[in-house]
Amino acid sequence: MFWKLLRKAARYLVGIVFIASGFLKGVDPVGTSLKVKEYFHAFLGMDPGHWALWLGIALCVVEFLTGVCILKVIKFRFFSAIAFLMSLFFAGVTLYSALTGKVEDCGCFGDVIHLDPWPSFYKNIVLVVLTAFLYSQRHRARPIAGSFWEWAFMFGYSVFIVGLALYSMRELPPADLTDFRPGRDLFRGDSTALVKYKTEIIYSKDGVRKSFSLNHLPDSTWKYEETVSTVVEGSERVARQMPLILKNSFGEDMTETVLKSESPVVFISFYDGDGITHDDLGKLKNLGDSLNYGRHRADVYVLSAMTEEETLARLKPIADAVENEAISDVFSSSYIEKSLPFSLVYSDYKSVITFNRSNGGATYVNRGIIVKKWSAAKYSNRKIVSDITKDPYLLTQGSEGRSRLFLIVSLAIIIGMVLIIRLIFKALYKTVKGTVDVLEKIGEDDIQN
Repeated sequence: MFWKLLRKAARYLVGIVFIASGFLKGVDPVGTSLKVKEYFHAFLGMDPGHWALWLGIALCVVEFLTGVCILKVIKFRFFSAIAFLMSLFFAGVTLYSALTGKVEDCGCFGDVIHLDPWPSFYKNIVLVVLTAFLYSQRHRARPIAGSFWEWAFMFGYSVFIVGLALYSMRELPPADLTDFRPGRDLFRGDSTALVKYKTEIIYSKDGVRKSFSLNHLPDSTWKYEETVSTVVEGSERVARQMPLILKNSFGEDMTETVLKSESPVVFISFYDGDGITHDDLGKLKNLGDSLNYGRHRADVYVLSAMTEEETLARLKPIADAVENEAISDVFSSSYIEKSLPFSLVYSDYKSVITFNRSNGGATYVNRGIIVKKWSAAKYSNRKIVSDITKDPYLLTQGSEGRSRLFLIVSLAIIIGMVLIIRLIFKALYKTVKGTVDVLEKIGEDDIQN
Protein backbone atom coordinates (compact mmCIF):
# COMPACT_ATOMS: atom_id res chain seq x y z
CA MET A 1 0.00 0.00 0.00
CA PHE A 2 2.83 2.40 0.87
CA TRP A 3 4.54 1.90 -2.50
CA LYS A 4 1.25 2.31 -4.31
CA LEU A 5 0.60 5.64 -2.62
CA LEU A 6 4.18 6.74 -3.30
CA ARG A 7 3.85 5.84 -6.99
CA LYS A 8 0.60 7.77 -7.24
CA ALA A 9 2.02 10.83 -5.47
CA ALA A 10 5.14 10.82 -7.68
CA ARG A 11 3.04 10.36 -10.81
CA TYR A 12 0.72 13.22 -9.88
CA LEU A 13 3.55 15.58 -9.00
CA VAL A 14 5.66 14.83 -12.08
CA GLY A 15 2.66 14.89 -14.41
CA ILE A 16 1.34 18.22 -13.13
CA VAL A 17 4.79 19.86 -13.24
CA PHE A 18 5.38 18.76 -16.85
CA ILE A 19 1.86 19.76 -17.93
CA ALA A 20 2.22 23.20 -16.35
CA SER A 21 5.69 23.70 -17.82
CA GLY A 22 4.62 22.72 -21.35
CA PHE A 23 1.35 24.64 -21.20
CA LEU A 24 2.90 27.88 -19.91
CA LYS A 25 5.56 27.71 -22.63
CA GLY A 26 2.90 27.03 -25.27
CA VAL A 27 0.85 30.03 -24.14
CA ASP A 28 3.77 32.30 -25.09
CA PRO A 29 5.82 30.65 -27.87
CA VAL A 30 7.56 33.90 -28.84
CA GLY A 31 8.76 34.35 -25.26
CA THR A 32 9.88 30.71 -25.21
CA SER A 33 11.90 31.33 -28.38
CA LEU A 34 13.73 34.18 -26.63
CA LYS A 35 14.72 31.80 -23.83
CA VAL A 36 15.84 29.19 -26.39
CA LYS A 37 18.05 31.82 -28.03
CA GLU A 38 19.46 32.78 -24.65
CA TYR A 39 20.44 29.18 -23.91
CA PHE A 40 21.93 28.66 -27.38
CA HIS A 41 24.01 31.79 -26.97
CA ALA A 42 25.13 30.84 -23.43
CA PHE A 43 26.00 27.22 -24.22
CA LEU A 44 26.90 27.16 -27.90
CA GLY A 45 27.72 30.78 -28.70
CA MET A 46 25.32 30.74 -31.64
CA ASP A 47 21.95 32.15 -32.67
CA PRO A 48 19.38 29.61 -33.92
CA GLY A 49 17.47 32.41 -35.68
CA HIS A 50 13.88 31.61 -36.63
CA TRP A 51 14.45 27.97 -35.66
CA ALA A 52 14.27 29.07 -32.01
CA LEU A 53 10.50 29.53 -32.35
CA TRP A 54 9.92 26.01 -33.68
CA LEU A 55 12.35 24.47 -31.18
CA GLY A 56 10.44 26.21 -28.40
CA ILE A 57 7.11 24.87 -29.69
CA ALA A 58 8.58 21.36 -29.99
CA LEU A 59 9.81 21.57 -26.39
CA CYS A 60 6.44 22.66 -25.04
CA VAL A 61 4.70 19.84 -26.95
CA VAL A 62 7.10 17.19 -25.59
CA GLU A 63 6.78 18.49 -22.02
CA PHE A 64 3.00 18.80 -22.14
CA LEU A 65 2.51 15.38 -23.74
CA THR A 66 4.93 13.76 -21.29
CA GLY A 67 3.02 15.22 -18.34
CA VAL A 68 -0.35 14.10 -19.72
CA CYS A 69 0.84 10.57 -20.48
CA ILE A 70 2.44 10.13 -17.06
CA LEU A 71 -0.63 11.44 -15.28
CA LYS A 72 -2.90 9.34 -17.48
CA VAL A 73 -0.61 6.27 -17.57
CA ILE A 74 -0.34 6.14 -21.35
CA LYS A 75 2.76 4.49 -22.88
CA PHE A 76 4.10 4.76 -19.35
CA ARG A 77 7.38 2.96 -19.91
CA PHE A 78 8.34 5.25 -22.76
CA PHE A 79 7.24 8.53 -21.19
CA SER A 80 8.66 7.78 -17.75
CA ALA A 81 12.02 7.30 -19.49
CA ILE A 82 11.55 10.57 -21.42
CA ALA A 83 10.68 12.42 -18.21
CA PHE A 84 13.76 11.04 -16.46
CA LEU A 85 16.09 11.99 -19.34
CA MET A 86 14.59 15.48 -19.63
CA SER A 87 14.88 16.06 -15.88
CA LEU A 88 18.49 14.87 -15.95
CA PHE A 89 19.27 17.13 -18.91
CA PHE A 90 17.64 20.19 -17.36
CA ALA A 91 19.41 19.52 -14.05
CA GLY A 92 22.73 19.69 -15.92
CA VAL A 93 21.70 22.84 -17.76
CA THR A 94 20.57 24.66 -14.63
CA LEU A 95 23.68 23.55 -12.71
CA TYR A 96 25.85 25.06 -15.44
CA SER A 97 23.75 28.23 -15.37
CA ALA A 98 24.07 28.44 -11.58
CA LEU A 99 27.85 27.98 -11.67
CA THR A 100 28.48 30.39 -14.55
CA GLY A 101 25.63 32.90 -14.12
CA LYS A 102 25.09 32.98 -17.89
CA VAL A 103 21.32 32.44 -17.67
CA GLU A 104 19.67 34.17 -14.71
CA ASP A 105 16.13 32.84 -15.15
CA CYS A 106 15.59 29.22 -16.17
CA GLY A 107 12.34 29.95 -18.04
CA CYS A 108 10.91 26.61 -16.82
CA PHE A 109 7.42 28.04 -16.44
CA GLY A 110 7.54 30.89 -18.94
CA ASP A 111 6.96 34.30 -17.42
CA VAL A 112 4.56 33.01 -14.77
CA ILE A 113 7.12 31.74 -12.26
CA HIS A 114 10.67 33.09 -12.29
CA LEU A 115 13.26 30.79 -10.76
CA ASP A 116 16.90 31.60 -10.10
CA PRO A 117 19.40 28.97 -11.34
CA TRP A 118 20.00 27.32 -7.94
CA PRO A 119 16.30 26.89 -6.97
CA SER A 120 15.68 25.63 -10.51
CA PHE A 121 18.53 23.13 -10.15
CA TYR A 122 17.12 21.85 -6.84
CA LYS A 123 13.70 21.52 -8.45
CA ASN A 124 15.21 19.47 -11.26
CA ILE A 125 17.08 17.24 -8.81
CA VAL A 126 13.76 16.44 -7.12
CA LEU A 127 12.28 15.64 -10.54
CA VAL A 128 15.26 13.39 -11.36
CA VAL A 129 14.63 11.38 -8.18
CA LEU A 130 10.87 11.15 -8.78
CA THR A 131 11.15 10.23 -12.47
CA ALA A 132 13.87 7.66 -11.72
CA PHE A 133 11.51 6.11 -9.17
CA LEU A 134 8.63 6.08 -11.68
CA TYR A 135 10.83 4.47 -14.31
CA SER A 136 11.93 1.80 -11.84
CA GLN A 137 8.25 1.08 -11.16
CA ARG A 138 7.25 1.07 -14.82
CA HIS A 139 6.43 -2.65 -14.82
CA ARG A 140 3.65 -1.97 -12.30
CA ALA A 141 1.87 0.52 -14.55
CA ARG A 142 -1.53 -0.64 -15.75
CA PRO A 143 -2.89 0.71 -19.06
CA ILE A 144 -6.25 2.48 -19.13
CA ALA A 145 -7.11 1.83 -22.78
CA GLY A 146 -6.13 -0.13 -25.82
CA SER A 147 -3.32 0.92 -28.14
CA PHE A 148 -5.68 2.70 -30.55
CA TRP A 149 -7.12 4.94 -27.84
CA GLU A 150 -3.69 5.64 -26.40
CA TRP A 151 -2.49 6.94 -29.78
CA ALA A 152 -5.76 8.86 -30.18
CA PHE A 153 -5.22 10.57 -26.80
CA MET A 154 -1.64 11.45 -27.67
CA PHE A 155 -2.68 12.88 -31.04
CA GLY A 156 -5.51 14.92 -29.51
CA TYR A 157 -3.38 16.48 -26.79
CA SER A 158 -0.59 17.21 -29.26
CA VAL A 159 -3.03 18.99 -31.57
CA PHE A 160 -4.33 20.99 -28.63
CA ILE A 161 -0.95 22.31 -27.46
CA VAL A 162 0.29 22.99 -31.02
CA GLY A 163 -2.96 24.81 -31.79
CA LEU A 164 -2.57 26.92 -28.64
CA ALA A 165 0.99 27.86 -29.60
CA LEU A 166 0.02 28.75 -33.18
CA TYR A 167 -2.92 30.81 -31.94
CA SER A 168 -0.65 32.71 -29.55
CA MET A 169 1.79 33.36 -32.41
CA ARG A 170 -0.85 34.90 -34.64
CA GLU A 171 -2.74 36.66 -31.89
CA LEU A 172 -1.29 37.56 -28.49
CA PRO A 173 -0.67 35.19 -25.58
CA PRO A 174 -4.03 34.66 -23.82
CA ALA A 175 -2.22 35.41 -20.57
CA ASP A 176 0.31 38.26 -20.59
CA LEU A 177 2.70 37.92 -17.65
CA THR A 178 5.72 39.60 -19.20
CA ASP A 179 7.54 42.56 -17.69
CA PHE A 180 5.39 44.74 -19.97
CA ARG A 181 2.00 43.30 -19.06
CA PRO A 182 -1.07 45.54 -18.70
CA GLY A 183 -0.90 47.41 -15.41
CA ARG A 184 2.87 47.87 -15.51
CA ASP A 185 3.96 51.42 -14.70
CA LEU A 186 6.72 52.14 -17.20
CA PHE A 187 7.89 55.35 -15.61
CA ARG A 188 7.47 55.34 -11.87
CA GLY A 189 6.71 52.97 -9.01
CA ASP A 190 8.71 50.14 -10.57
CA SER A 191 12.32 49.06 -11.01
CA THR A 192 13.34 52.38 -12.58
CA ALA A 193 12.54 54.15 -9.33
CA LEU A 194 14.34 51.67 -7.06
CA VAL A 195 17.34 50.51 -9.03
CA LYS A 196 20.20 52.11 -10.92
CA TYR A 197 21.66 50.30 -13.90
CA LYS A 198 24.66 50.40 -16.12
CA THR A 199 23.31 49.33 -19.50
CA GLU A 200 25.48 48.26 -22.42
CA ILE A 201 24.35 47.23 -25.88
CA ILE A 202 26.43 44.49 -27.49
CA TYR A 203 26.93 44.64 -31.25
CA SER A 204 29.08 42.54 -33.57
CA LYS A 205 30.89 43.23 -36.82
CA ASP A 206 33.25 41.00 -38.79
CA GLY A 207 33.30 38.51 -35.93
CA VAL A 208 34.15 41.14 -33.32
CA ARG A 209 31.80 41.79 -30.38
CA LYS A 210 31.86 45.23 -28.80
CA SER A 211 29.77 46.99 -26.15
CA PHE A 212 28.32 50.46 -26.64
CA SER A 213 26.53 52.81 -24.26
CA LEU A 214 22.96 53.89 -24.91
CA ASN A 215 24.12 57.35 -25.95
CA HIS A 216 26.77 56.14 -28.38
CA LEU A 217 25.28 53.43 -30.57
CA PRO A 218 27.13 52.27 -33.72
CA ASP A 219 26.04 52.66 -37.33
CA SER A 220 23.90 50.17 -39.25
CA THR A 221 26.89 48.08 -40.34
CA TRP A 222 27.00 46.63 -36.83
CA LYS A 223 24.61 43.80 -35.89
CA TYR A 224 22.73 43.92 -32.60
CA GLU A 225 23.48 40.94 -30.31
CA GLU A 226 22.12 41.59 -26.81
CA THR A 227 21.55 44.11 -24.05
CA VAL A 228 23.50 43.71 -20.81
CA SER A 229 22.25 45.61 -17.77
CA THR A 230 24.35 45.58 -14.59
CA VAL A 231 22.84 46.66 -11.28
CA VAL A 232 24.95 49.37 -9.65
CA GLU A 233 22.47 50.31 -6.92
CA GLY A 234 19.33 48.75 -5.49
CA SER A 235 17.75 45.28 -5.48
CA GLU A 236 18.87 42.81 -8.12
CA ARG A 237 15.54 40.98 -8.06
CA VAL A 238 13.61 44.21 -8.61
CA ALA A 239 16.10 45.11 -11.33
CA ARG A 240 15.07 42.09 -13.37
CA GLN A 241 11.91 43.90 -14.29
CA MET A 242 12.89 45.06 -17.73
CA PRO A 243 13.09 48.85 -18.21
CA LEU A 244 11.77 50.44 -21.39
CA ILE A 245 14.30 52.87 -22.84
CA LEU A 246 13.14 54.88 -25.85
CA LYS A 247 15.53 56.67 -28.20
CA ASN A 248 14.96 58.95 -31.14
CA SER A 249 16.90 58.80 -34.41
CA PHE A 250 19.69 60.92 -32.90
CA GLY A 251 20.17 58.53 -29.97
CA GLU A 252 18.58 60.94 -27.49
CA ASP A 253 16.59 59.45 -24.61
CA MET A 254 12.89 60.15 -25.21
CA THR A 255 11.50 57.88 -22.48
CA GLU A 256 10.39 60.62 -20.12
CA THR A 257 9.03 62.83 -22.90
CA VAL A 258 6.92 60.03 -24.35
CA LEU A 259 5.66 58.47 -21.15
CA LYS A 260 4.83 61.73 -19.38
CA SER A 261 2.42 62.75 -22.12
CA GLU A 262 -1.02 63.79 -20.90
CA SER A 263 -2.52 62.35 -24.07
CA PRO A 264 -3.14 58.65 -24.66
CA VAL A 265 -0.12 57.03 -26.34
CA VAL A 266 -0.38 54.21 -28.88
CA PHE A 267 2.73 52.25 -29.86
CA ILE A 268 3.02 50.03 -32.92
CA SER A 269 5.87 47.57 -32.37
CA PHE A 270 8.13 46.40 -35.20
CA TYR A 271 10.93 43.97 -34.40
CA ASP A 272 11.12 41.97 -37.65
CA GLY A 273 11.34 43.97 -40.85
CA ASP A 274 10.75 40.91 -43.03
CA GLY A 275 7.46 40.25 -41.28
CA ILE A 276 5.96 43.67 -42.08
CA THR A 277 3.33 43.39 -44.81
CA HIS A 278 1.59 46.01 -46.96
CA ASP A 279 -1.55 45.38 -44.92
CA ASP A 280 0.38 46.26 -41.75
CA LEU A 281 1.59 49.49 -43.33
CA GLY A 282 -1.89 50.36 -44.54
CA LYS A 283 -3.38 49.86 -41.07
CA LEU A 284 -0.55 51.88 -39.53
CA LYS A 285 -1.11 54.84 -41.85
CA ASN A 286 -4.86 54.76 -41.30
CA LEU A 287 -4.32 54.68 -37.54
CA GLY A 288 -1.94 57.64 -37.71
CA ASP A 289 -4.36 59.61 -39.85
CA SER A 290 -7.29 58.76 -37.57
CA LEU A 291 -5.59 59.74 -34.31
CA ASN A 292 -4.13 62.94 -35.79
CA TYR A 293 -7.19 64.12 -37.74
CA GLY A 294 -10.05 62.43 -35.93
CA ARG A 295 -12.26 63.60 -33.12
CA HIS A 296 -10.30 61.60 -30.54
CA ARG A 297 -6.57 62.30 -30.50
CA ALA A 298 -3.62 60.27 -29.30
CA ASP A 299 0.14 60.29 -29.73
CA VAL A 300 1.13 57.54 -32.16
CA TYR A 301 4.63 56.02 -32.16
CA VAL A 302 6.30 53.30 -34.11
CA LEU A 303 8.52 51.45 -31.64
CA SER A 304 11.26 49.85 -33.72
CA ALA A 305 13.99 47.35 -32.89
CA MET A 306 15.57 47.94 -36.30
CA THR A 307 18.12 50.53 -37.32
CA GLU A 308 16.90 53.94 -38.45
CA GLU A 309 17.80 53.20 -42.06
CA GLU A 310 15.93 49.91 -42.12
CA THR A 311 12.95 51.37 -40.29
CA LEU A 312 12.59 54.27 -42.75
CA ALA A 313 13.04 51.92 -45.67
CA ARG A 314 10.21 49.71 -44.40
CA LEU A 315 7.99 52.75 -43.84
CA LYS A 316 8.74 54.34 -47.22
CA PRO A 317 5.40 53.26 -48.78
CA ILE A 318 3.62 55.30 -46.08
CA ALA A 319 5.83 58.32 -46.70
CA ASP A 320 5.18 58.03 -50.45
CA ALA A 321 1.42 57.77 -49.88
CA VAL A 322 1.41 60.83 -47.63
CA GLU A 323 3.47 62.81 -50.13
CA ASN A 324 1.07 61.93 -52.94
CA GLU A 325 -1.75 63.26 -50.79
CA ALA A 326 0.15 66.57 -50.49
CA ILE A 327 -0.14 66.65 -46.68
CA SER A 328 3.46 65.95 -45.76
CA ASP A 329 3.84 69.27 -43.93
CA VAL A 330 0.99 68.44 -41.56
CA PHE A 331 2.95 65.73 -39.82
CA SER A 332 6.29 66.95 -38.56
CA SER A 333 8.41 66.71 -35.46
CA SER A 334 11.60 68.18 -34.10
CA TYR A 335 13.16 64.75 -33.79
CA ILE A 336 11.80 62.53 -36.61
CA GLU A 337 11.57 62.46 -40.36
CA LYS A 338 8.70 64.44 -41.86
CA SER A 339 5.88 62.95 -43.94
CA LEU A 340 4.89 60.23 -41.50
CA PRO A 341 1.63 60.40 -39.52
CA PHE A 342 3.39 59.15 -36.38
CA SER A 343 6.66 59.51 -34.50
CA LEU A 344 9.55 57.07 -34.49
CA VAL A 345 11.25 55.77 -31.37
CA TYR A 346 13.79 52.97 -31.02
CA SER A 347 14.66 50.37 -28.41
CA ASP A 348 16.57 47.08 -28.28
CA TYR A 349 15.16 43.90 -29.79
CA LYS A 350 14.35 42.14 -26.53
CA SER A 351 12.46 45.14 -25.15
CA VAL A 352 10.40 45.59 -28.31
CA ILE A 353 9.46 41.92 -28.66
CA THR A 354 8.56 41.78 -24.96
CA PHE A 355 6.56 45.02 -25.15
CA ASN A 356 4.24 43.41 -27.69
CA ARG A 357 4.73 39.81 -28.86
CA SER A 358 3.01 40.55 -32.16
CA ASN A 359 5.17 42.08 -34.88
CA GLY A 360 3.13 45.13 -35.87
CA GLY A 361 0.92 44.87 -32.78
CA ALA A 362 -0.52 47.88 -30.94
CA THR A 363 -0.11 48.85 -27.28
CA TYR A 364 -2.12 51.54 -25.51
CA VAL A 365 -0.30 53.42 -22.73
CA ASN A 366 -1.91 56.04 -20.52
CA ARG A 367 0.38 58.28 -18.43
CA GLY A 368 3.10 55.66 -18.36
CA ILE A 369 0.84 52.72 -17.51
CA ILE A 370 0.27 49.93 -20.03
CA VAL A 371 -3.47 49.63 -20.48
CA LYS A 372 -4.18 47.22 -23.32
CA LYS A 373 -2.58 45.37 -26.23
CA TRP A 374 -3.73 44.13 -29.63
CA SER A 375 -2.05 41.83 -32.14
CA ALA A 376 -1.30 43.08 -35.64
CA ALA A 377 -4.22 40.99 -36.89
CA LYS A 378 -6.70 42.32 -34.34
CA TYR A 379 -6.20 46.05 -33.86
CA SER A 380 -8.25 48.56 -35.80
CA ASN A 381 -8.95 52.29 -35.67
CA ARG A 382 -12.40 51.62 -34.27
CA LYS A 383 -11.17 49.41 -31.44
CA ILE A 384 -8.36 51.73 -30.40
CA VAL A 385 -10.46 54.90 -30.60
CA SER A 386 -13.19 53.16 -28.61
CA ASP A 387 -10.78 52.11 -25.86
CA ILE A 388 -8.90 55.41 -25.47
CA THR A 389 -12.22 57.05 -24.64
CA LYS A 390 -12.91 54.60 -21.77
CA ASP A 391 -11.65 54.63 -18.21
CA PRO A 392 -8.04 53.36 -18.50
CA TYR A 393 -8.08 51.99 -14.94
CA LEU A 394 -11.06 49.72 -15.68
CA LEU A 395 -9.49 48.55 -18.95
CA THR A 396 -6.24 47.73 -17.16
CA GLN A 397 -7.99 45.81 -14.42
CA GLY A 398 -9.93 43.86 -17.03
CA SER A 399 -6.76 42.86 -18.90
CA GLU A 400 -4.99 41.77 -15.70
CA GLY A 401 -8.00 39.82 -14.51
CA ARG A 402 -8.40 37.95 -17.79
CA SER A 403 -4.75 36.83 -17.75
CA ARG A 404 -4.95 35.41 -14.24
CA LEU A 405 -8.35 33.83 -14.84
CA PHE A 406 -7.22 32.20 -18.08
CA LEU A 407 -4.20 30.55 -16.46
CA ILE A 408 -6.01 29.31 -13.36
CA VAL A 409 -9.11 28.05 -15.17
CA SER A 410 -7.21 26.54 -18.12
CA LEU A 411 -4.75 24.56 -16.00
CA ALA A 412 -7.53 23.41 -13.67
CA ILE A 413 -9.68 22.25 -16.61
CA ILE A 414 -6.77 20.49 -18.36
CA ILE A 415 -5.59 18.60 -15.27
CA GLY A 416 -9.17 17.88 -14.19
CA MET A 417 -10.14 16.52 -17.61
CA VAL A 418 -7.00 14.38 -17.78
CA LEU A 419 -7.83 12.79 -14.42
CA ILE A 420 -11.55 12.40 -15.15
CA ILE A 421 -10.95 10.81 -18.55
CA ARG A 422 -8.35 8.53 -16.97
CA LEU A 423 -10.84 7.33 -14.35
CA ILE A 424 -13.58 6.77 -16.95
CA PHE A 425 -11.39 4.88 -19.41
CA LYS A 426 -9.70 2.93 -16.63
CA ALA A 427 -13.10 1.70 -15.44
CA LEU A 428 -14.26 0.91 -19.00
CA TYR A 429 -11.00 -0.81 -19.88
CA LYS A 430 -11.15 -2.94 -16.72
CA THR A 431 -14.79 -3.85 -17.40
CA VAL A 432 -14.21 -4.70 -21.07
CA LYS A 433 -11.04 -6.63 -20.32
CA GLY A 434 -12.78 -8.53 -17.54
CA THR A 435 -15.66 -9.42 -19.87
CA VAL A 436 -13.25 -10.57 -22.59
CA ASP A 437 -11.32 -12.68 -20.08
CA VAL A 438 -14.56 -14.33 -18.92
CA LEU A 439 -15.64 -15.06 -22.48
CA GLU A 440 -12.22 -16.48 -23.29
CA LYS A 441 -12.40 -18.66 -20.19
CA ILE A 442 -15.86 -19.96 -21.18
CA GLY A 443 -14.56 -20.66 -24.67
CA GLU A 444 -11.64 -22.63 -23.32
CA ASP A 445 -13.90 -24.66 -21.03
CA ASP A 446 -16.23 -25.48 -23.97
CA ILE A 447 -13.27 -26.68 -26.03
CA GLN A 448 -12.00 -28.88 -23.21
CA ASN A 449 -15.44 -30.37 -22.72
